[in-house]
Amino acid sequence: MRFFNRSFHIYVFSLVSLLSAVWVANNPERTVQLVRQLVEDAVELKQLAEGVYREVGQVNWQTASEEAVTIFVAALRMPTMLFERLAEKIENVETDIKQRQRVDASGAGADRRAKDVVLSANGFDHVRRRDTESRSPLT
Repeated sequence: MRFFNRSFHIYVFSLVSLLSAVWVANNPERTVQLVRQLVEDAVELKQLAEGVYREVGQVNWQTASEEAVTIFVAALRMPTMLFERLAEKIENVETDIKQRQRVDASGAGADRRAKDVVLSANGFDHVRRRDTESRSPLT
């Protein structure tokens, strides 16, 4: 009885293997469909992993570590200054985006419509279109 309890996991594994073999023998087409999906997913994961491996290999780790140290030191010295720099960079990005939108809206002609993306309460983005003819490109 002691041997049976110590080797119970082996018996369970053997039973599952036997039942799997019987199921595969009785349903060969279904098995091929299931395995084909697994193989396609594995091939896709392999391709994605190769791309990630190449990208990681091209990263300059010395520069990245120096940037991380600089940010860490700046955060220790003056945390509010770090957030101020971040706010300035976000403002710069916002102004760049607005300038691009103005150039796109003013250069596209009368039938061009700008999009406003509104985030609703349930989290879905809704697109509302407005005419840009009546608006000045500088507003």
